[in-house]
Amino acid sequence: MVRPGNATQQDNMPATRSQPCTSSPLLNGAGAAAAAEHDQLDALDRIGTPLHVGQNQTIFSQGEPINHAYKIVTGVVRLCKHLPDGRRQIAQFLFPGDYFSFITIGDHGFSAEAVADLALLSFSQKHVERLCQENPNLRLRLFGLLSQRVHDIQNHLTMVGRQTAKERVAAFLLLLSQRLSTGADRISVPMNRQDIADYLSLTMETVSRTLSLLKTARLIAVPDLHQLELRDIEALRALADGID
Repeated sequence: MVRPGNATQQDNMPATRSQPCTSSPLLNGAGAAAAAEHDQLDALDRIGTPLHVGQNQTIFSQGEPINHAYKIVTGVVRLCKHLPDGRRQIAQFLFPGDYFSFITIGDHGFSAEAVADLALLSFSQKHVERLCQENPNLRLRLFGLLSQRVHDIQNHLTMVGRQTAKERVAAFLLLLSQRLSTGADRISVPMNRQDIADYLSLTMETVSRTLSLLKTARLIAVPDLHQLELRDIEALRALADGID
């Protein structure tokens, strides 16, 4: 299990320098707000400690104290719960650019594991809190990120509770297309079929069979286990929306 606080985390937060504010006729309204949000997260990133996590290693386990927060630089994280009988439910996949584990009340409700080799930034919670005290807008930005995370999990609950197997797989492929596309509608898929099954609340056999059906219908191509091509995005969107 990875414990970033034991070896690499420094006790004193690195000093950060405020950046001069420049004005431009083009930098106003939504553009100015987006730039401000970017600056806030930039300030946070500057206090992060680089952390590398190997494939299938645990970053933290459910029930452990929340001592650090993280940003994914490269790789994919799965947030999951392990039941006493060995079953597993994956609640969410997190992708490059995502921040997570910024809740400081209580213990971790999920385990976080590396789907493939990860590069992370690790943030000591006490350093994050100190930075938020200096910059209240950062706290609001982090709250916004947390709200989006809750929204995503709510959508996931609706998907696994109401959608058919074909609808779930189609929605998952569209999610990967948004977050991991390498161009020309080709997707690099770091998770294995069991990961996908545990995320969609399906069996691995059902996932494989559904992918085969989509391939036969020429909606996708499957060059290998970790590559997909989306050949008809609109048809996949319609399928995910229940319009078959």
